[in-house]
Amino acid sequence: MTADLGAFSLEELSSLQELLGLLRELRGVDFGGYRVATLARRVRNRMIAANLQSLDAYLGRLRDDPAEPDALIERLTIKVSRFFRGAGAFEAVARALEARRQALPGRRLAVWSAGCGQGEEPYSLAMLLDGLQPPGDAPDVTATDLDPAALAAAAAATYRDAALEELPAALRAQHLVRRDGRWEVAPALRRRVRLLRDDLTVAAPPPGAFDLVACRNTLIYFQPALQERVLERLAGALVPGGLLWLGEAEWLAGAVASRFGVVDRRARLFEARTCVAAT
Repeated sequence: MTADLGAFSLEELSSLQELLGLLRELRGVDFGGYRVATLARRVRNRMIAANLQSLDAYLGRLRDDPAEPDALIERLTIKVSRFFRGAGAFEAVARALEARRQALPGRRLAVWSAGCGQGEEPYSLAMLLDGLQPPGDAPDVTATDLDPAALAAAAAATYRDAALEELPAALRAQHLVRRDGRWEVAPALRRRVRLLRDDLTVAAPPPGAFDLVACRNTLIYFQPALQERVLERLAGALVPGGLLWLGEAEWLAGAVASRFGVVDRRARLFEARTCVAAT
């Protein structure tokens, strides 16, 4: 148990729970199902950045500084990403989407990027769809995240060179523009993406029926019971035969696993066998 506490001692557990309760009260966000070790490390990192040594002092900062709850949420949900992160997995997804488009020629493909971070993933998925279908009246990609700061960065859609390391040069030339030392996503691609704030742990899926749900490198931060609950909600957002894409360190768990077949084991890509109602 001590190892699972990460940066905090046993004596500090009650203060950590008080902190999570305060965050629920102030922002309506529940981190109770997240892995304790991950929370402990990231809270400690935020305390260091705020130049505070004790949890009690940090609790005071949370209560007194209106900006601190959002700063903590940003720290707790921070994700590192790139365009086409895991290029081989993106190739597998592109093949699966192309096969689905050919099998359902009258259907416009729709994608949900759950836990989208600063936008690299949903814009990458929009590039894939751009090669499969012309722009429509509504966005192709719904991108959601818990962190308002991450969504603001996704809306700004400007990125450093490091974010483009795996992006094919042809797609970079087609969809991004170099401006003021950064790369900016072109307006036409931005219009394919709808950004929404959403908490995977408590909310139903966003409106729509999706051909692909991408939720990569998010489940690993949840305890097993929460993983299963979130997987049920992700499955509930898919149309029959829809695709679920997880991160390289993630796998299906619980009863939901029986509802999927494996499309590509290495890419962590699965296909829904039947239509699953949201829970």
